[in-house]
Amino acid sequence: MLNVIRTILIAGTAMLFAAGGPVVAQQKGAPIKLGLIDIYSGGFAFIADTIRTGFQIAIDEANAAGGLNGRQFQLVTADMGPSVEKAVTEGRRMILEEKIKFVTVGIHSGAAVAVGNLGKEHKALIVGGFATTKRLTAEAGHPYVARANLSTVEIGRVMAERLKTMPDIKRVSLISPDYEYGQHFAADFVTAIKVTRPDIIIVRQEWPKLGAADFGAHVTALQAQPTDMIVAGVFGADLVNFLKAGRDFGLLKGKMQLFIHGADLAKLGAMKDSLPEGTLTTVWYPFYAIDNPRSKAFAAEVEKRMKTYATGPAPVGYTAGRMIIEAIKKAGSDDVDKVRDQLGNVQFEGPTGLIKVRGCDNTALYNFYVGNIKRDAKFPDGIGVENVKTFNTESVVRSCVEILRVRGG
Repeated sequence: MLNVIRTILIAGTAMLFAAGGPVVAQQKGAPIKLGLIDIYSGGFAFIADTIRTGFQIAIDEANAAGGLNGRQFQLVTADMGPSVEKAVTEGRRMILEEKIKFVTVGIHSGAAVAVGNLGKEHKALIVGGFATTKRLTAEAGHPYVARANLSTVEIGRVMAERLKTMPDIKRVSLISPDYEYGQHFAADFVTAIKVTRPDIIIVRQEWPKLGAADFGAHVTALQAQPTDMIVAGVFGADLVNFLKAGRDFGLLKGKMQLFIHGADLAKLGAMKDSLPEGTLTTVWYPFYAIDNPRSKAFAAEVEKRMKTYATGPAPVGYTAGRMIIEAIKKAGSDDVDKVRDQLGNVQFEGPTGLIKVRGCDNTALYNFYVGNIKRDAKFPDGIGVENVKTFNTESVVRSCVEILRVRGG
């Protein structure tokens, strides 16, 4: 709900899910507050709740292990709705009134950059929890911002790398939402494909408004010229609506192939009737294909808390919380500058394997995945991803030299 601040204090008894049992931790001193601003109302609430769940698991683990010398970590959340202005208001309130030194912004790219500016002004660490704008830690970057998710640069490069092995794809059309994320998604994919597959022709680009209900005109436009593959940057409810229109208008019949980004932002079951078999997709967390105890325990804990299976935002939310906590523990203090200096030394085992934070731009690097949609009873809701290929983002991230250049350094 708008204007509602929900404060969750994990003190006294905390659950370390990996250990499988309760651990009593004694509070020593004031809690260390970690802020999380996101869209907890409307169509993106499920994604925001999933990010928060992953973040909370990271906090619960830390508290069960004793926090910082007995001081517990405390999660404070705020609903920004769809408003960047509201996000800035909440960020300023957290920093100035609640004295929160570490604020994470969830899925909204514009909000992450705007709140990031507050970090520079007030010497608070601002983390992009799921925002994919490349500007956050690059063009608009500074020492008081960090990121837990890929940017559109890495996403575009991963998708382009996958197309290197598909020589039959010659003509590609794109559809992406008409705001910062969508514009950068398309531009960064086109830039990447010119490097990996310069023979591919970009036939058409469509720009639906975020939250569009009717994709009929866009589907008709995509059908106007011969295309081998449609690359889609729409996500969540927008992706569901696009797929329904594509099915109704016959867009995805025949040899037409589809490559979507982030199928596991939402539950795949919502797209079961409209997502073509074999569709290529990027995913953050194909937990059923990751065979390690850490992932199994994390997926089980997410399902326990959310009453449904884990989706992609959960491990990214966990990464956001854990990277802050690990830096605080390494600093031995919640002094922002000391914590900031330690971010580049942070690495830990997460649900998808080793996660490292790069010091030049405070970016978390980890495994990301591409696979094909498959309907099978072995998957949750009878649909999942097979032929999973792993891309470690360290191999596709912009170099520190480039980051310094675009920051004007």
